[in-house]
Amino acid sequence: MNVLMIDSLPLFVAGVTDALLKLDKDCKVWSAENPEDVYRVREKSLADGIDAITLEWDDDAARVGWPKLLPEVFGTVPWLFVVRNGGRHAIADALLAGAAGVVERHATADEFAQALKQVASGAIYVPSRYRDDGEPSSRASSIHGERRLDRLTPRQLEVLRLLAEGKSNKQICRALNVAEGTIKNHLYALFRQIGVSNRTEAALWLARRVSAEASRPSMQARPALAGAE
Repeated sequence: MNVLMIDSLPLFVAGVTDALLKLDKDCKVWSAENPEDVYRVREKSLADGIDAITLEWDDDAARVGWPKLLPEVFGTVPWLFVVRNGGRHAIADALLAGAAGVVERHATADEFAQALKQVASGAIYVPSRYRDDGEPSSRASSIHGERRLDRLTPRQLEVLRLLAEGKSNKQICRALNVAEGTIKNHLYALFRQIGVSNRTEAALWLARRVSAEASRPSMQARPALAGAE
């Protein structure tokens, strides 16, 4: 696996690189601290490509505008926020910015490797302790979740699927060829339908549940999916 780590601490990158190599000797890690480095890495990695990206997320990263820059430079290569502390807000910020999830800065080598492999395969990664947070384990709760999905419109199901893949609002707009305001309206209606009170709770619900639901026939076999509004 080829990984790009965007981080301000070379020692942290070196430590993660060493840990990943012990788990997978074929792993290759590129490092960057700024947009100029990212373009340099893109040129040097053209032959092998980049499979996944980790991004140190803080106020400086927000000012640089990484959520816009990374898709422009690397297209659909998935990326993870690296945060000091995970939690509802960190995970929601990541998903709503277009990331494929969150990995915590103090994660073990195994957790880092799992996060990278999971997002490289097209899934969303959330730290394990948050995956079932607030979700009852009873079958009744699962059945209730099914009913909520059944109440969604075909367009809402498509938006849900794209959001679960880690797409940003702008990427969803391009995929569905609609205005960003329309997508925002769909998202708010969707959040009400699945029974959450804010965007943070919705992002967590989606991260835990949608990747599994999206592969079921009920979400793939609807003939009107592409054209309905």
